[in-house]
Amino acid sequence: MIEEKIKTIINSRKKNLLIPNLENNMPTDVDEAYLFQEEVVKSFNLNSVGWKVGCTTEMAQKFSGMSEPFSGVMFSETTYKSPKLELSLYMNKPIIEPEICFEIKEDIVDIGELYNSTNIKKYIKTIFPVIEIVDARYEKGWEIKALETISDNGVHSCLIKGEALSNWESYDRLNSEINLYIDNKLICSGRGSNVLNDPLNSISWLANKLIQRGKLIKAGEIITTGNTLDKPIFAEKNTIISAKFDALGEVTMRYS
Repeated sequence: MIEEKIKTIINSRKKNLLIPNLENNMPTDVDEAYLFQEEVVKSFNLNSVGWKVGCTTEMAQKFSGMSEPFSGVMFSETTYKSPKLELSLYMNKPIIEPEICFEIKEDIVDIGELYNSTNIKKYIKTIFPVIEIVDARYEKGWEIKALETISDNGVHSCLIKGEALSNWESYDRLNSEINLYIDNKLICSGRGSNVLNDPLNSISWLANKLIQRGKLIKAGEIITTGNTLDKPIFAEKNTIISAKFDALGEVTMRYS
């Protein structure tokens, strides 16, 4: 039954068409939405590089109509090193999200208790700045419901990575300022404390949820923890987009 219901999304994505209203093909709950997502991800036939966590700020939850975060899968084929000055992907209404990203050094397995920002630390290998581009590929744009967001792989489009910092605990992940520039003009600022009060809470949430679903975060995967800004900033074509992270580096891209 799920295979029939999911065809609307898969066929649209394969043909680079906007996804129409799911109507009677809408998943019935969050669990089914993640089953949708798994089928959508399989249809891409891409190589997973890690996970994205979205909806981790009060702003994002209000914008998306959600009460908790959601996750999606990221791919090596759509993960680029900064500066990425010719980014040409099929996108509808892309949003720029400067985020704090972590590389994991060992499998985050079930330890019989919930993970939190303290006991998750031993799994972190490096930290680095990123820009995630998210995109609502539905005909109705961002007027989408939580279940539609999850079904289309958490609206992940691509990731642009800065340089990694191995001494990751030396970075003030809560208070260091993150500034977003478009064509050298300061547009918006944020900080890591906007992300569930601590970006490590984002990784903990993901680890706990994946374990509930019979999955886990694996060694070598990267986890991007959510938008650090307090409002959505849309990407416009032929602009230079730069996110400057105090003490962590800069990520630059051009959406062409």
